[in-house]
Amino acid sequence: MNKTGSMLISRSLLIGLSLPLFICLITLNQAILGKNSSARGTPSSQHALIESPLASPSARRSKTEVHVFHPRPVMIGDASRYSPPDFSTFKSTEAKKQAFYTYLLPKIHMANQEVMFERKWLTALSQNLAQGIYPTDEELQALDRIEKRYAVKTNQLVAIQERLAAMLSRADIVPASLVIAQAAKESGWGTSRFALQGNNYFGIWCFTRGCGLTPSRRDNDRSHEVATFDSVEDGVRYYIRTINSHVAYADLRNMRASARRQDTQVFGDKLAKGLVSYSERGMLYVNEIRSMIQHNQLNRFTRIYSA
Repeated sequence: MNKTGSMLISRSLLIGLSLPLFICLITLNQAILGKNSSARGTPSSQHALIESPLASPSARRSKTEVHVFHPRPVMIGDASRYSPPDFSTFKSTEAKKQAFYTYLLPKIHMANQEVMFERKWLTALSQNLAQGIYPTDEELQALDRIEKRYAVKTNQLVAIQERLAAMLSRADIVPASLVIAQAAKESGWGTSRFALQGNNYFGIWCFTRGCGLTPSRRDNDRSHEVATFDSVEDGVRYYIRTINSHVAYADLRNMRASARRQDTQVFGDKLAKGLVSYSERGMLYVNEIRSMIQHNQLNRFTRIYSA
């Protein structure tokens, strides 16, 4: 056999064969070729933050084939190996803002791309199901894993299409304009202690002793800390996962899903209304985020850095 597994039949051998045996050999050769022509190789990794994909469904079952991606875990870290730049060294406010955008926007883009890899797979699965192509066991296992990642309780009694619809409302981008505005607000344009010492640009809390930095003005009856991350990228990924999974931001996700259904661009100042639970200041906080987006014209970054 050659490299493809097909049988090589010499001319001299064919002359000495009877017709029935010749036909059998040709049939066997075609069968082997047919078997090997449907073999699929393992795709190479296309993103530094993505683990190896699970096995994809058979080509016979799926008209839309997209490999499932599972990103590395999103977690709190210790901030001991990386420190972000100190933006307080800039004399000009405008120069500081531009440096802040240049530093953080690519990280926001990368985190949103990661989410879009997941969304693309979920969309393909939904499209296949609409055509009567039921998910394979491997795909169902992957769906279970994604649901766990987004804090959705897996319910095998719920129709697959409903599970996919629930996941598609969560696995979606957070507009760069909204992310950059909150990062600027919560970190004082990258100058806060939590940004510099904890890679935390979003004021994210944690509730396990030693999980972060203790706020200097924390009330005596409180025990929270401000989380630390191994890198700013991890902090951005954690923030986006929080927006996409926490029950407090269900309204934001519903507004985003509605815009998707209407095939309209969703901007940060519109979605900011869904952040009413992000701060104890409620709508006052929401209005400040909206004002930052509008004053600094941050919606200009939505199309470029949101996906």
